Amino acid sequence: MAEHAASIGVNVIVSILTEYAKRIIDRAVKGEKLSDWEIGFLLMEATRMTLEARMESIEKRIASLEESLKARMESIEKRMDLIERRMDMLEKRIGEVERNMIMRIELLEKGVEGLESDMKQMRASIDSLRDLIINKLVEALAKKP
Repeated sequence: MAEHAASIGVNVIVSILTEYAKRIIDRAVKGEKLSDWEIGFLLMEATRMTLEARMESIEKRIASLEESLKARMESIEKRMDLIERRMDMLEKRIGEVERNMIMRIELLEKGVEGLESDMKQMRASIDSLRDLIINKLVEALAKKP
């Protein structure tokens, strides 16, 4: 509320000063002599108008930069969302691959255990066959005079 009142007060003062400057300019155009104070006032008014124009230009530039930054931030946010979604997909995929690898490793372990069991049976069979052959050879040698 106070800002609004101050803004109205500034606008009223600016309009009064602008009107006074117009009157001084009208007098100068008619060829009337101006006092030092009036010339100083016109110089101050010209400076004020120049500063005002510069401020408007700066405000437009700032607004343009704000829009540009806003657009860039939105673009970055969209890219971050996309990256997050991709990361989630990768995490799911890695989880699937991990589960598949665990299953395959377990299957390989079972296969190796089966091979070990078969090797033990084979070794036992070969040992049994060896013992049988040795016994038969011993019997055959024992029967020969």
